Amino acid sequence: MNKSLPSLGAIRTFEVAARHLSFTRAAEEMFVTQGAVSKQIKQLEEQLGCQLFSRKGPNLALTRDGEELLATVSSALEHIQEGVNRLRRRNDLTLTLSVLPSFASIWLMPKIMEFEEQNPHISVRQTTSFNVVDFDVSTDIDAAIRLGRGNWEGLYTRQLTRDYMFPVCSPAIAREIDKIEDLSNHTLLVDPHARIHMLPSLKKSREHREFGEWKAWFEAANVDVEISDHRIIDETSTLIRAAVLGSGIALMREELITDYLEAGVLVRLFDVEYHSDLHYYFVCPLERKGEEKISLFRHWLERVSN
Repeated sequence: MNKSLPSLGAIRTFEVAARHLSFTRAAEEMFVTQGAVSKQIKQLEEQLGCQLFSRKGPNLALTRDGEELLATVSSALEHIQEGVNRLRRRNDLTLTLSVLPSFASIWLMPKIMEFEEQNPHISVRQTTSFNVVDFDVSTDIDAAIRLGRGNWEGLYTRQLTRDYMFPVCSPAIAREIDKIEDLSNHTLLVDPHARIHMLPSLKKSREHREFGEWKAWFEAANVDVEISDHRIIDETSTLIRAAVLGSGIALMREELITDYLEAGVLVRLFDVEYHSDLHYYFVCPLERKGEEKISLFRHWLERVSN
């Protein structure tokens, strides 16, 4: 290290003391004595030829030179931390993925074994959550799959689903329905996460806000149906299960319901062409999309979702 620079130990001691504005609390954090902190700061001030701290009564404060040094040191430590994190991620071949619970169980889980077989050196760890991921805060999360419009600033996004939606129900209920207007005589199952206020092309009436994609589907069918009986279910797997058991009629995305239709436990109603404005996206920090484990996984997702 350049001999004109102070020791890294002194710099670190200064950063901790400046952050706490207390030699006592700095000593506690660093597991040394208060006298040791005071000595390090004094030596640093002598090396720099300026005073870094001043006393204002019982309180410790940074001088102008101290504030300038703190800004420089904080920036340098941040860059060091970023570099260390990059090295750790590069050598950590566990991909931690945050996924919506229903998408994980219905769509991703049946497919994920293929990726692991093709990439045995990469381990995929899934965590399920409805919350939007803040990658700056949740640094243990490498990537996520979320439902939205894909306009998340600073993130790489890749649409995974077409999101063609239609009503489905049990075969018994299907036998009672001849036309769209008949839906008003049945319980409609409502997903509260699919809110029409996210779809700017539609009017934001109270019914639109309350009944989400259902009102958009009726609008696409050019039919005005009053929703009288409905049940709100806030988890897609549970909503599908309710439809299978005959508890009502669900408006579902084709990608999530195909296996149930093929098994005959659910029946599609009507041929109305309606594509949601909300899609499932793979998302990750823009600067990390080229990392090996993320790149391999996103390219695999792009292939299996087409």
